[in-house]
Amino acid sequence: MIVRLVLSAVLALTGTTGVAALAVDTPSAAAAPQGVAVVPSDGIVGPDGTVLGAADETATDEAQGSADVTVTTVDVVLPAVDPSGDVVQTPELAEALAELDALAAGEALTGDRVASEVLETDGFQTLGVTWPADAPADGLDPQVRTRAADGTWSAWQGLAVADDAPDAGTADATSAVRGGTDPLWVGEADAVQVSFAAGAASGPDDLGLTLVDAPVEPTSTASGALATGEATTAPAVQLTSTSVASAVSAPRVISRAEWGARPQVCTPDVATRLVGAVVHHTAGTNAYSSVAQAEQQIRGDQAYHIDGRGWCDIGYNFIVDKWGNIYEGRANSLGQAVIGVHAGGFNTGTVGVSMLGTYDAAPSSATVQSVGQIIGWRLGAYGVAPQATMAYTTGAGQNSRFQNETVVLPRVMGHRDVAYTACPGNGGYAVLPAIRSIAAGIASQVAYVDSVARTKALYQDMLGRAPDSAGLAYWAARSATGGGPGLVATSLSTSVEYVQTRVREAYREILGRDPEPGGLASWTAEISSGHLRQEDLRGQLIASDEYFDDAGGTSTAYVAQLY
Repeated sequence: MIVRLVLSAVLALTGTTGVAALAVDTPSAAAAPQGVAVVPSDGIVGPDGTVLGAADETATDEAQGSADVTVTTVDVVLPAVDPSGDVVQTPELAEALAELDALAAGEALTGDRVASEVLETDGFQTLGVTWPADAPADGLDPQVRTRAADGTWSAWQGLAVADDAPDAGTADATSAVRGGTDPLWVGEADAVQVSFAAGAASGPDDLGLTLVDAPVEPTSTASGALATGEATTAPAVQLTSTSVASAVSAPRVISRAEWGARPQVCTPDVATRLVGAVVHHTAGTNAYSSVAQAEQQIRGDQAYHIDGRGWCDIGYNFIVDKWGNIYEGRANSLGQAVIGVHAGGFNTGTVGVSMLGTYDAAPSSATVQSVGQIIGWRLGAYGVAPQATMAYTTGAGQNSRFQNETVVLPRVMGHRDVAYTACPGNGGYAVLPAIRSIAAGIASQVAYVDSVARTKALYQDMLGRAPDSAGLAYWAARSATGGGPGLVATSLSTSVEYVQTRVREAYREILGRDPEPGGLASWTAEISSGHLRQEDLRGQLIASDEYFDDAGGTSTAYVAQLY
């Protein structure tokens, strides 16, 4: 049920007082969380570097719980301001005011800005400003300040206009209805004041302030260990996946069930394969002080992406916190090329990995290591070399540097490489070479394991035997370093052993016997030289006198044998 509470607030302009209308819209508890691919592991890294708790290997989606997430949308009417500093009175503003009780502004701001009065709430931690996707939002320059639970007010903080958008034609693009700022995690707060740049034109219709309340509550099955900080060991683990990459020791990934993800509200598209990775930062605060707060921030971001922006799910495929913990973002990103919303025009075929916080300064070595590991593990499953470049054909993308063209890019890039953004921060961008190097090491391991499995299968299918150790090592290495399974298959198909195997099969099928040494050598030479195709050998044998005689020695018997 939709509940609409109506408040009002007075806008404060330097030396002037105006009015803004605020309406609280649709507070609702989120549905129960849904996790995917619960990962056996021995621990999560805490702020002090200790390993916290062990996940339950038998846990299911339903077994994991989450604190309720409540999303509140506050409608904001932003009037125009004339050159004299007075709010421009319009019928729309008058109509809004007629339905509201005016509240006096608590303070005036310095500079050419207007601000709402304080909005009291029951509590929230994440917020952002949104507007209709096609609405002009240039020059809004939204800022907020919030009141902590102890009554202290923060300084005014800017809300950056989001630099991400769905790719055209995807499920997210179909369902997305709003543009907006990046979400901002502010910690526990119970009041907010929002301000905008004063302008000669009124703000867009249906401007909204979205508040997310996602109480801190560890959702891992190891919640007791998380709360107490009990240390355990954390050896490398193997992820359950349909990919051969699961045979490689993979980084520990905190599942959606563990961090308390909500179910998707629509099903994102899946690309045929991954071709690259885009590194981001969430552009929020680095002040979270526990894994529980990191999970709270991720739950808040997911709620904002779903309820504020209208996407299917959280935009990123993976998130990495400042201690190096990796969280699965979009559902099924562990085993599929799920298309996220993280780099408009470049979402398809790329895995979006975001560092939790703002990284104008360098991220920790643990964060860099984990970003490189998850990128290497995912790209390695598709035989992609993280230190290489690629030609990527993009369509139209919000804030994209490139529109409807093919561009050459690093396989592992920063968001700023394809969009007009500072993301992933100067510090985050500076460590991209290290991330690529780490990813390359992991990807080569994944690619080699994949190549070993494929080489064994090709030997069995084509030669009817297991490969010898030297052959396995040689062809697996060639395949893993860029040759691919096609190189192995082509080479085996032209080998003397393969041709002789096919000649023997044809003799046994058509003549019911093995070839004599001379015939084997002759037919092998004809096929190997290219004078005869392997599939034509059967026709030659069917046309032989031996086949005619074996059929009965008459034309009638011969024709009957053919059928």
